[in-house]
Amino acid sequence: MSKTNYETRRLERLSYYTFFTGQNIIFMFVTIFISIYYTSVLGLSASTVGIIFLLARVWDAVNDPILSILVERSRFSGGKFKPWVNAIAWAVPLATVLIFAFGDYLAEQPMWLRITYAFITYVGWGMLYTVSDAPAYAIGSVMTQNKDERNVIYSFVRFGGFVGMVIAMASAPWLVEKLGGKWTLAAVIMCSVAMILMLTIRSVKERHVVEQEVPTLRQILGTVTNNKYLLMFILAFVFIGGSNVAFTLMPYIARDVFNDPSLSGLLLFAMIGPAMLASPLVPIGIRKIGKINTFAWASAALAVLSIITWLIGYEYLEVFIALTMLKAIALGVTLIMPSIFIADCIEYGYIRSGQRLEAVTFATQTFANKATTAVGGAIAMGYLAMVGFIESTGGTFVQQPPQVIQGMWDALNLGNAIGATIGLAIFLYSYKLTDKVLEGLKTIASKQTT
Repeated sequence: MSKTNYETRRLERLSYYTFFTGQNIIFMFVTIFISIYYTSVLGLSASTVGIIFLLARVWDAVNDPILSILVERSRFSGGKFKPWVNAIAWAVPLATVLIFAFGDYLAEQPMWLRITYAFITYVGWGMLYTVSDAPAYAIGSVMTQNKDERNVIYSFVRFGGFVGMVIAMASAPWLVEKLGGKWTLAAVIMCSVAMILMLTIRSVKERHVVEQEVPTLRQILGTVTNNKYLLMFILAFVFIGGSNVAFTLMPYIARDVFNDPSLSGLLLFAMIGPAMLASPLVPIGIRKIGKINTFAWASAALAVLSIITWLIGYEYLEVFIALTMLKAIALGVTLIMPSIFIADCIEYGYIRSGQRLEAVTFATQTFANKATTAVGGAIAMGYLAMVGFIESTGGTFVQQPPQVIQGMWDALNLGNAIGATIGLAIFLYSYKLTDKVLEGLKTIASKQTT
């Protein structure tokens, strides 16, 4: 489709993408560094960190639907979704700073106080992040009615997100090092930049919000629970993404496996930098082989490359980096495409129920994103605790025993291969919502209403 027929302007799309650049600076700062901050600064055990992650996700299972229901039932003069993301642009950065605040003071306090503070600030951050994520993604579904334009928008939304990830991965380790381990100041600097970028979403327009009565709680819950394609895709995605523990383990891999903490930025860039190539590749793949095949081949590539990396071992740093960069492209596809599939699931839910509930439906993606990182992190940290991981306090270096180093390698690669394989099997077996099927359902629904 020619870009001259797009409903959105280039500057508007760029402003939309930039919001996710800022948001992902924050997301990656927390995702990558929270485990090493908890274990190395606060002195929490690996098993305790894993429990915090799991309990936070249990709360999300209750909290995310409630928050998304509030969004669906709200009616503000400024729009259906924009008032939420405009207000939250400052709250999420503040909550992020609080996670990394008072580290030196807390390290001298009783363990129960350290754990309590870590749990409350992390859960609070997760709640605010839900409000910044689900409505923001939902805006993309009402910016345009053109499916091709929507696919492009959601593909490059992730590109904006990848840029934010790279900024966080490249600058945060350097910043923390230059600041002498002053995590709070590093968080303030990173979050200030992120907030400025997130505020650009104010120029985005909601053009096609469906006017409908305020949905009841039963209608909202039914729209999600009766959407079989949405539920099965989210389940598959959690397996594929949740087994990717690299975001949690890569700082440990650099420090303990390759004995060089300064490699952390390089390794993190290798696993996400090339993923930016997936943004222009996804629309091409969709046109050539379809959405389902594009996602399936990327998931299969994740599994195969993970097995190859595990078999080769960690004796060759250059080979590991090269394989990680190849895997990053496949990872990028699996991170980009959920928004596209969920947008189709919104259409499917609208056909079946007559209710178009963008915020609630995209809240399942928000939950899945947080679940994959937290479950993956919990599994990784729990496994390390099982094999004998030794925690430290105040940033003191501890040499990990050989079984822990091998455990890191197994979790990073073999665990990813197993999870991606299970998720791929679920996806191929259960997800059949092609464009042709969706158009057929629309035609049938149209005939029934006439």
